[in-house]
Amino acid sequence: MHETPRPEDVKSRTGNQWAPLLGFLTLILLFATLSSVLLRLRLAMWIFLVLGIVSLTVFVILKRQAVARFFVSRQVRYGTNVGIAVLLMTGIAVIANVIVAQRFDISADWTGDKIYTLSDQTKKILHGLDREVRVIAFFSLNAANDQLARERQRAEELLERYQHETDKLTVEFIDPYAGAMQSKKYEIQRDGTTVFESGEVRERITTVDEQKFTSAILKVVRDELVKIYFLTGHEEQAIDDFDENRGYSYTREELEKQNYRVERLSLAVQPAVPADCAALIIPGPKAPLMAHEVNAISKYLNKDGKLFLMLDPSVNSAKEPNQGLVDLMDRWGVTIGNDLVLDHIRPAFFLFGGSHPDAPTLGDFEFHQITQDVSRQITFQLARSATPKPNAGGDLNVKSLAKATDEIGGSWGETKRTADGTFETDPSYMEGEDTPPPVSLAVAIQHTGSESTPENDGPDDTPEASGTRIVVVGDSDFATNLFFHGTGGGDFFLNAVNWLTLEEDLIAIRPVNPSERSLRMVTPREVAFVQMMAIFLIPLIIFLIGVGVWWRRR
Repeated sequence: MHETPRPEDVKSRTGNQWAPLLGFLTLILLFATLSSVLLRLRLAMWIFLVLGIVSLTVFVILKRQAVARFFVSRQVRYGTNVGIAVLLMTGIAVIANVIVAQRFDISADWTGDKIYTLSDQTKKILHGLDREVRVIAFFSLNAANDQLARERQRAEELLERYQHETDKLTVEFIDPYAGAMQSKKYEIQRDGTTVFESGEVRERITTVDEQKFTSAILKVVRDELVKIYFLTGHEEQAIDDFDENRGYSYTREELEKQNYRVERLSLAVQPAVPADCAALIIPGPKAPLMAHEVNAISKYLNKDGKLFLMLDPSVNSAKEPNQGLVDLMDRWGVTIGNDLVLDHIRPAFFLFGGSHPDAPTLGDFEFHQITQDVSRQITFQLARSATPKPNAGGDLNVKSLAKATDEIGGSWGETKRTADGTFETDPSYMEGEDTPPPVSLAVAIQHTGSESTPENDGPDDTPEASGTRIVVVGDSDFATNLFFHGTGGGDFFLNAVNWLTLEEDLIAIRPVNPSERSLRMVTPREVAFVQMMAIFLIPLIIFLIGVGVWWRRR
């Protein structure tokens, strides 16, 4: 005789049948909810969430006795105690970190080379700031490449260390694409530009470097402006010429953006170079300088003067119109050739005005402070050679900055001319007559001592002290409005001016080169042993221990 099942037993069996299915369904709905959140499907997220809550509720109702036994079990009590202890320790750690960060804000650099520590010079300058300096860093949030992303991170870390040293520095990061109005206001042309601003004075830096950042701060807080003079009166390139091709107005605009005061100088009416001249620029004179003008420039150089000389070749006459300047540079260790530099290997990509089609376009430069940040090619449209003399003297450091290709017949300095004084229309390299490759186009000169002096013609031409700096370029077209922003000509020009005026080492900070600390070389057998231990042996031991514990508990 069979006993009639009670209604409670029927419900219990029904619950046992449907509960696992509802539990599994709850997990699926939970996974679907998380997926909807990641995919930003708002409506689907709410639908799956509501269904999951309903499924979980029904599951709890059907298995209420098992759920109740679970929550009063010993494992749950132990787990609850451990969870409460973990929460308490986490809360204590958070509170302690907040107190330390607010009250002490101390960081430590444990690296052996102190690569995350500011130099003593920078700290001294930051501690001595007496006015507010605002820093606006224009870095895109979605960088076009990994290098820009790393530069942004480096800028954030470096500027954070700056702020730890002074409360006079405020920092703001702006996406140059999202913040188009701010980018236009600060005339940002390149992603990764950092602007330092104090009052009405601004300085733009396009690289992340402690020396450049600190120098920029010094430049925006100083009270006086550095004066740059452009020589006039000899048909030079004009800084007030706004012609898009031949004008030189961009040079003045960019120099003024870098906080230089730009003025004109006529040595025909002024007997000497002004004492406040930080650098004298002679951009491509076509008419010859008078003897007294050359003498005034020579005296200026002998008194720690700074000269930027750009001499174009004489293409219409074999006679040298600037012989006085050529002879002056010869005494300072540079030979300026009466030639025309041609380059069949790397010709200019675009020319105007009927210039020679084989003008060199250079992208590889000699290592120097002037060229180290020039990343784009420079077109020297009509160029002559400027070569360091091998016997310049021990106190003169004469270094070439840019050279044409060294391939024989691919590049040379053409010297052959026709009867009317112009260069041949179909030139070819003639060994022994033309300037051989590699032809130097630009030279930097630094006077490093006062014991021996350049040879000269009079007692007034003797340098009185070290410190003279000269940059000679056999072309002036590279810095015209056509090439200033579109090529590396503008960067080269501005870097040369900064080097002449000592702005590049306004603050001299020794770069930190992390020392190499490598372990001894491991043998192939040791490599194999480590791999076996990490991949197979250690996981196998843990698995066997787990199996043993499970078997013993059974």
